[in-house]
Amino acid sequence: MEKFPEWLNATLASDASEGEGVLPSNILPLQANSLVVGPAYGVLMSQDDNLSVRKVLENLPAPGTVLVVAGGSTSRTATLGGLMALEMQNGGIAGLVTDGLVRDSREIREMSFAVWCRGVTPIAPKKNGPAIVGGTVSIGGKVIRDGDLVIADDDGVVIWPQERVAELLVKAETRLKQDNERLARLQMKKQ
Repeated sequence: MEKFPEWLNATLASDASEGEGVLPSNILPLQANSLVVGPAYGVLMSQDDNLSVRKVLENLPAPGTVLVVAGGSTSRTATLGGLMALEMQNGGIAGLVTDGLVRDSREIREMSFAVWCRGVTPIAPKKNGPAIVGGTVSIGGKVIRDGDLVIADDDGVVIWPQERVAELLVKAETRLKQDNERLARLQMKKQ
């Protein structure tokens, strides 16, 4: 798997893409100080049903992948709970981004599995399907394809199209250098 620079974060990713690919602000980290950067693997769940997420565990994507589960924006039940999160973590999945809800939030936080979601619920999902695993999904009007780059931290989630990653990395690094120069000037004035 490709290694990305440690400095890459959602703010720089958003600046580089001029705000394109930023997911809705109601999709928040379950735990503070979470950061994940990795290729997306799309999953489409049915309302109140997570059979598709269960199917991912039967045939795991490459280690370091970020699972992007769409279709949960109106669900009242959990996209996953603690046991599935642990299975994902053990299987090498780097994190989860969903427009749905999760349950067992304390367990998930304690295992330090990186999750961005719309909220929490105690309600278990159905497992009837249909199950769509892999491919293209949409969250908040943003299209996410397998292999697009997910950059997620405390400030939110940004998706970079895979064919623009190299170009956007250069833009993000340029912005980082500008910010660091400005910071150095501001610190000099403070002394």
